[in-house]
This record gives sequence, structure tokens and C-alpha cells, in this order.
Amino acid sequence: MRIQATEQELLVQEIAALGTVLRNPETRARYADLRAAIEAGDVPDELLGHLGNVLELGLQSGRLRKLYGADGEQALAHVFRRTPPGASLSEAASEVTKALSGIRGQTVEDITVSALGPGSYGVTIDTDRCQLTMRLDRAGVRIENVAIGL
Repeated sequence: MRIQATEQELLVQEIAALGTVLRNPETRARYADLRAAIEAGDVPDELLGHLGNVLELGLQSGRLRKLYGADGEQALAHVFRRTPPGASLSEAASEVTKALSGIRGQTVEDITVSALGPGSYGVTIDTDRCQLTMRLDRAGVRIENVAIGL
């Protein structure tokens, strides 16, 4: 994956910060390789999962916004969506959007949100023709159930 100059600057800082806390020599070496690839502007496929993990942690914790502001966070979120973990989440969101388009034109009778656990929520949409239940948590968003003709 090609890395732009502005992305490189932010990513090198993140990888450097991570390198200071890694104790395992193998892991440290892997992230040193990732840093070198970022500095070269091209991350090979075998390192994209590691890049995604670093960005996922920074995005979830709010660290990226705190350190680099909204613009930096958005730039790094764009990179994250191009990694395997980010692409997986984006695909899941697209699938849910597609499923939700199936209720277009129906009358929404009720929408409920329930807490299922820490950081995990259920959203139920009742229409005049069906009931659709989604789950939102750290793993992403997904349709859990569709009941028709209730």
C-alpha cells in the first residue's frame, strides 16, 4: 500500500511511540520493519495487518485525535480503512447499509437501542412489515436477525 507524505509523518511518530513500549525483540523487529516501509512510502501486504492493529488501537483509544487533531485522525482513519482490519469493518458497514435499504418505503413503528454489555449494543427496528436487529460493538456492526411478517 502506498503511503502519502502527510500520512508517513504521522505514522512514523505512532510506530516510534509503540517501539518504546514493546519488549519482545521479535515484535519490536516487526514494527521496525513496518516503520522502515512507511518511511519508504510503501507498506507490503505482510505488514498491513500490523499497521491496521496500530491504527485501530490509536483510533479506539482516542490517542490519534488527542495527538494529531481531527485532521490527523481523519488522515489516519483513511489509512486504517485501507488495511485488512479496516477494510473488513468497512465491508461489514456496507453490508448493513445494504440490508437497511431493504426497509426503505416501510413505516417505521419503533426503534430501540439496548446495552448488551460494555461497548456492545443492539438496535432493533420494527416496521409495518418486519423486524430487523443489528449489533454494534468493537467487532463492528452486523445484522443479527431479520423477522418478516410479524
